[in-house]
Amino acid sequence: MNNIPITEIFEDEGCINRETYVKAEGETAIERINRLKQLNIDTVLFIFMKEWPEFLDGNVEEFYTFINASNKNPVYIYKNKFLIAFSALGGPNAAGIMEELGFLGIKKFFACGSAGQIDATINGASFVLAEKAIRDEGASYHYLAPSVYAETDKELTDCLAKFLDEKGFDYIRSTTWTTDAFFRETPKAIKKRLSQGAVCVEMECATWCAVAKFRGYQFAQLLYFSDAVNQNWDWKPDKKELKYAILNLMIDFVSEFVEK
Repeated sequence: MNNIPITEIFEDEGCINRETYVKAEGETAIERINRLKQLNIDTVLFIFMKEWPEFLDGNVEEFYTFINASNKNPVYIYKNKFLIAFSALGGPNAAGIMEELGFLGIKKFFACGSAGQIDATINGASFVLAEKAIRDEGASYHYLAPSVYAETDKELTDCLAKFLDEKGFDYIRSTTWTTDAFFRETPKAIKKRLSQGAVCVEMECATWCAVAKFRGYQFAQLLYFSDAVNQNWDWKPDKKELKYAILNLMIDFVSEFVEK
């Protein structure tokens, strides 16, 4: 088992770390770090959008762009309160942007995004507040020893649950399944993940949980259903209104959270 690379644990710091990042970026990194310190910003909201939400116009200031090969993900300062960062799909990209923002001084991470519903017994219109994620991906194993689950931060999750309760939103606290391979969500795999408590499937949560725990950060995530994945695949393309609704909800929540 120890000869399988993904099960090998190396506890030493990576060659790419805060010190080498700041050295490579030079004054640009120092300016970004100082800007966040000046504004006392230590929180980010990750979002997944291909279209620009018009309601952000006039409320955001461009901060910088996270570049990872062909991926270019803009990061904005929202009303001088917190960051809003566009994240790319998948664990490696998710880990990379969390690491880089951590280098700049971010310690508290929230995310809102879509997931595929695998539990047909629950309301497909409800949100899922992730308590833990099944680690069926690769990136998390470079941060934590092998295990079935990685957990979100309880303090942040409880804060988000309280907000949802106060606003009267329909949601469940549950487990999500994080995978690298959406073309390999087979009926047998889905049956196994259901038995492990998952109600939905996505591609980043377990990775973010692992990076946050390794670095001493806090992370929480709220999900909505964009499609259903069971014996067949039911894609629901017209989800713009729901996507905007969850983003507005999370912006309101994070705005309140950072002011407490």
